Amino acid sequence: MNEAEQIRVCEDSAEGLDKVLCGICRRQFSSLMCFRSEAHSQCSEVFYRKEIQSSIKTKSTKTHEEREKMLELLKRLEEQTQEEDSSLLRDEDESDSESNDLVSRFAGVDVSSASSDELLRLMTKEEIDKFFSALRDPTSQLTQRLLFSEELQSVRQEPWWEASLEGSSSGSIRYGAKPALMEVPLNLVERQASSPSLIYNICAVLVAYTFATRHLSISPLSSAENDAPDEAEARRIISQTVPFLVARQSQVLYSTLSSAVTDVWSRFDPSLFKGTMGAESLSVLLHDLSIIARPRLVVAASSDKSSLSNHPSVTLLAALSDLSCLFAPRSIGVPSHVQMKLRFYAAQVLSTPQLVFGTLSNELQDYARALKAEAGSVTSNYGLQGKKLAKAIIEP
Repeated sequence: MNEAEQIRVCEDSAEGLDKVLCGICRRQFSSLMCFRSEAHSQCSEVFYRKEIQSSIKTKSTKTHEEREKMLELLKRLEEQTQEEDSSLLRDEDESDSESNDLVSRFAGVDVSSASSDELLRLMTKEEIDKFFSALRDPTSQLTQRLLFSEELQSVRQEPWWEASLEGSSSGSIRYGAKPALMEVPLNLVERQASSPSLIYNICAVLVAYTFATRHLSISPLSSAENDAPDEAEARRIISQTVPFLVARQSQVLYSTLSSAVTDVWSRFDPSLFKGTMGAESLSVLLHDLSIIARPRLVVAASSDKSSLSNHPSVTLLAALSDLSCLFAPRSIGVPSHVQMKLRFYAAQVLSTPQLVFGTLSNELQDYARALKAEAGSVTSNYGLQGKKLAKAIIEP
């Protein structure tokens, strides 16, 4: 039986029990233990203070020095109580002031659709430092608490290409919708036999693509068409990291995977990381690319050669199609020059033996493992989720 229940029983107990009567609240108790309980502390503390004061005034056996000491102790007790009350009030006032300041700064701002730059402009220096500190240390308690919070997990959506992995459909994990496939003319595929290999150029483009997908937490990227700021940011990231894709006349041709990855790595916006992208984050992107590049071992037989849905490299074609949709012109009609270039890349994929992409996927996996070992930590994508983490940090 707890103290609250014991006090209630004392008030309702049968006659004949020994009772203690409180002279302040007039409640009855079965023992001094009940009288001195936490539930009755407001009266008992007042009672003891009065008893001390009464004892000081009435007992002649006490010396003057003893009475002065007891009065001093009582005075200190009262002062300590007042200080604790004042401190509590100050903390509450400061907390209310900070909360009101945060509310006033973000009043009228739709945090879910605001760009990263808009959010950073509204944040204090302390909040910005806190944000970048969380980005630099994905294992910190703050980052773990934010990224695995119930609120964030409820809206978290993994990249669409991960849904193709074995066992990925189990649990409550949500994936983005697979992008619709573009149309690739057969005559364009047939002309690829005499064209130089663009496989590593395609790798460079898709490293930028996987980064934009994870950084903006949008999958597929083409679904950002209903959100102008996110769509513009996705285009900006792709254009900055692989400028040869958007340039009308470009002669960039990568001859190795290393040269393609290194060039893209050097072009990532330092402001997104408060420095440069680490090897750990890059290893995540290369692992993503290895999934996209790996051809399917089993495909359904189809008599329609123009259908891409049953092609072994359908995941790679879907990624290029997503980018094509992202760079589609506002007016329906003639495709943009970026779309034409991506269609040319898709034709190259269709004309390349699937053994090449199997080997490429293995090479990407080895590259990702090497970077992971260099980073010296477990692969994670925390550092890539900049926009989502910023919102989590500033929201009370």
